Amino acid sequence: MSEKILLMTPGPTEVDPRVIKAMLRPAIYHYDQEFISLYDETEELLRRVFQTESDIIMLPGSGRTGIECASLSFIERNDKVLAITTGTFGNWLIDILKVHGADVLALSFPKGGKIDLEEVKKTLDENKDISEIAIVHNETSTAAIYNKEVEEIGNLARRLDKIFLVDTISSMGGASVPVDKWNVDVCISAAQKALGGLVGVSIVSVSKKAWEKALKRNTIKSFTLDLLRWKQMWVKKERGGLLLRGRRSFPVIPPTHLILGLNESLKIMLEEGLESRFSATEEVAKMMRDMGEEIRLELFPDATLASPTVTAFKVPEGFQGKQIRQAMKEDYSILIAGGMDELSEKIIRIGHMGYTANKDFVRKTAIALENTLHGIGFRKG
Repeated sequence: MSEKILLMTPGPTEVDPRVIKAMLRPAIYHYDQEFISLYDETEELLRRVFQTESDIIMLPGSGRTGIECASLSFIERNDKVLAITTGTFGNWLIDILKVHGADVLALSFPKGGKIDLEEVKKTLDENKDISEIAIVHNETSTAAIYNKEVEEIGNLARRLDKIFLVDTISSMGGASVPVDKWNVDVCISAAQKALGGLVGVSIVSVSKKAWEKALKRNTIKSFTLDLLRWKQMWVKKERGGLLLRGRRSFPVIPPTHLILGLNESLKIMLEEGLESRFSATEEVAKMMRDMGEEIRLELFPDATLASPTVTAFKVPEGFQGKQIRQAMKEDYSILIAGGMDELSEKIIRIGHMGYTANKDFVRKTAIALENTLHGIGFRKG
């Protein structure tokens, strides 16, 4: 068997051995009371991590599945949506919204750069018919995070009575995302990044305002991905569920073993304490940035926006990202990521979230990166 590859990518990530151990059990029926109890417990754990009282839905799929579910469930065809983008994942969010018939007003800012909140306010003032606002909190393609911006836009959305949809796929669990405080109506995440689980669980939190919008919509665009069916079939009556069949039933069979793993990863996180987890992730991110600076690598995003869960460095002039990535994998058994789209060979990205927010992993990666750069001819100068 080949040597184990250390995943220092922006997701999927390495997972705690406790998570793997939690899944080492025979197949389980999704209507087994033991699993239903565990599913409900996992919802409650996620509410604590999301810092919300909203309903939480877990369904099979990646983070993008959650974005698609949210787009078709809470945005009516021809709704005018303000979509703010600073990178590839923001652009994909726009593409998904358009697929489902939204009239998207895209507001683009430089990749890895700042969002002009005054321009956002001006756009909302000039377009009173905007009904939803959508944004990516942590733009994984550039390693930039937008905390202040999401909070401020959430305040605007509440004041102007807009539905606010936020992609937190690569930040939830690695950075504080107070969903209720930031007035986020639809918050999308996934298990395989900072939450410390495995690929295959898409997670969406839904506010009362978003449910009200879904209940009033004119069209239903999907059977399997329609999140309203979860309110109609699964959400408990005491939480406002409708239970049209007279009992709780899953609209889509959940990935049982992956939820067993997610349940364990959330317990690990909460045992550590959310603030401790967030502080530790930020500390590891700073360590990665500092070690990169010592190697004479230049940070890609604006330094004030540097993400706690992923770091991006510019590839030195005269070299290509694939040279670095290939040597890191072949010589040191460490997998890092390249850039996306036009940044494909211009930056490298290193993930440090969940189980990989670990000083030993980051130190090992930084040493391997320095040796790799020296081996391909880069000198600190």
